[in-house]
Amino acid sequence: MHMTQDAASPAHTRDDPHLFHDGYEARIEELRTSDDTALRARFESLLTAQPLLPAPSIFASVSDPQAPAPIARLIDNETYTGNLRSYSVGAQTGIAEYTNGGYVSDDTIFLGFTLPRRESLGPAVFDPPAGAPGTRRYFPKTSDGDTIDHFVAEGALYERLLFRGQLVGGFILDDKVYEDYAAQLLPRAVGYSAGLLNYFFRGKFDFAIDVSTVDPSKRFLTISIPPDPAAEAMEGTFTLYAEDKDGLRSPVPGASITTSIGKGGFDRTAFTPVRGVRAYVVAFQGNLGDEPGAVTGKVKPMGPLGSAVQASAEFTGEEQSTTVTDIDNAATLVVVTRRTRDERHQRARGTFVFGATNDASQHLERVTLEFDPRAVGVPAARLFLDDVDVGIAWTRGESLIGSPSRWEIRMDLTSFYGGPGGLVPNAPRFLVVETIGGIKVRTPLVWWRMVSSLTEARGLAQSVTACPLELGCEEVVSISRLVQGLVFFGDGNGEGRDVTPSGQRASLTAAHTSVGFVPIGMVAGYGVGAIERNGNLNCFDACIPAASCSVSTASVFAQSLADGPAWFKDEFSVSSADLVGVRKPFTACTRPAVGESSAPDLPELRFRRDYLPAEHGQFEEFGVTPPEHEIALR
Repeated sequence: MHMTQDAASPAHTRDDPHLFHDGYEARIEELRTSDDTALRARFESLLTAQPLLPAPSIFASVSDPQAPAPIARLIDNETYTGNLRSYSVGAQTGIAEYTNGGYVSDDTIFLGFTLPRRESLGPAVFDPPAGAPGTRRYFPKTSDGDTIDHFVAEGALYERLLFRGQLVGGFILDDKVYEDYAAQLLPRAVGYSAGLLNYFFRGKFDFAIDVSTVDPSKRFLTISIPPDPAAEAMEGTFTLYAEDKDGLRSPVPGASITTSIGKGGFDRTAFTPVRGVRAYVVAFQGNLGDEPGAVTGKVKPMGPLGSAVQASAEFTGEEQSTTVTDIDNAATLVVVTRRTRDERHQRARGTFVFGATNDASQHLERVTLEFDPRAVGVPAARLFLDDVDVGIAWTRGESLIGSPSRWEIRMDLTSFYGGPGGLVPNAPRFLVVETIGGIKVRTPLVWWRMVSSLTEARGLAQSVTACPLELGCEEVVSISRLVQGLVFFGDGNGEGRDVTPSGQRASLTAAHTSVGFVPIGMVAGYGVGAIERNGNLNCFDACIPAASCSVSTASVFAQSLADGPAWFKDEFSVSSADLVGVRKPFTACTRPAVGESSAPDLPELRFRRDYLPAEHGQFEEFGVTPPEHEIALR
């Protein structure tokens, strides 16, 4: 690149040794480093002018065996042969050719080269106007290339040399000349430097880093070339590098592909991610189109890692309460009261979190609901961002929402399960967040699958032939209560349960189970993990005048298996029953009254997000601590 920029300096292209001083370079440096803001502003205006990029075709094969690399044509395209007819100022011209034939240096003013010629000068003009202090005559270049207002200045000996017939003598270059030169040369130097970089990075390939859905601890590196007519086939080695927070780049073990990819093709390989990545870089070495030994690459800053944080899932329909008399006759009365909520109508709410940054929303690129791949039909769930319905997906730039900070999923299903066998969940399983840096994080969602409670009040009068006549009638009142529920986990098995692929349950002492959630708190008066059975209802076995007894059972997200207590994070059940009875003479036997009773309150559940090892690995990959939070199911 330095050589390309040097070729925009007249002294470099006209064999002017300028051992001690070159006026053009000295003036530009003076502007660049000046303490005078006006002079620095002039340099900035020169540097930021519209650059002139070289034509892409300039990189065609070079016939000169001493400079066979295509980039050599940026400097010398072998089109200018030292005469006016071959000189051009177009984008096909090498920058050294343009400079050599179009400009002079301090010691080569119309000397040593055919161009520029004295004949290309127009009539002299005074600047400042004649009579003003410091006025000087300047000669513009009006032909043979670009027009330059101040091409050369009149020197002290101009008139004397002109009188002696020396037409090419008496000219000098000064600051006005140098700045007019720079107005043409600097934009070309900038443009050709950019063209050089574009050439090195011209490979129209892309790469993506995705989490394996089979083994979340692995990543896939996918290299692809678009079906773009300008794209070139690539045959060689693609190597993935990870850049850390200090800018150090190191190759990622196992993340290298030696392959041949044509237009519209791709290849991929799996690798184990490293920690603390701030950017991924893919470097290619091999054949790029017809060019052997090409080197190119692509950098993807990862930016902050973003994820969705679920705060709640709650029913949106009204609670349903029913009271039904199941049996009503002279001997028996059974009244059942039930309370339920409809799991088909729920909403989940949450926010977006991006590492340590406070303005998380600016890093979002896409947010998508992910459903079970077996589900069929139109999804009956909608995604809302900042209270605006975006369907099932949002992409930056394609919605009125610019940078959302809150999300909500509203679900109104015909049935919670459907599809083949009626066991395919219709609820969304994941909320997928993709950042501008291309990082995708799948956040599993948790939903109610069912919740209900009931109270059964039973009054019973019956004869007892095994007891004396004075105790021959048994009058019993029993009140039974049940609270039960099921939970659906987006990262659970096909039905959303917390089981392994083989159907096994994890031990209650296991560090993790199959889902990334842990229930916490109390349910119907019992702590999580409770597995209890107390009491019995056999208190009326003997012929006694009166008795009362009770029983209670609890399985709060846990059950006893042959191998010991195990997690059942997707279900809970708490029940109790009270029995009160008396024995009377058979002739006084009547059905006892049961009174009024109501079903127990439906519980609120709480879960703590328990990131699984593979999820932790993705956060560690980018040097981020996963956000700790709780989720309420109401």
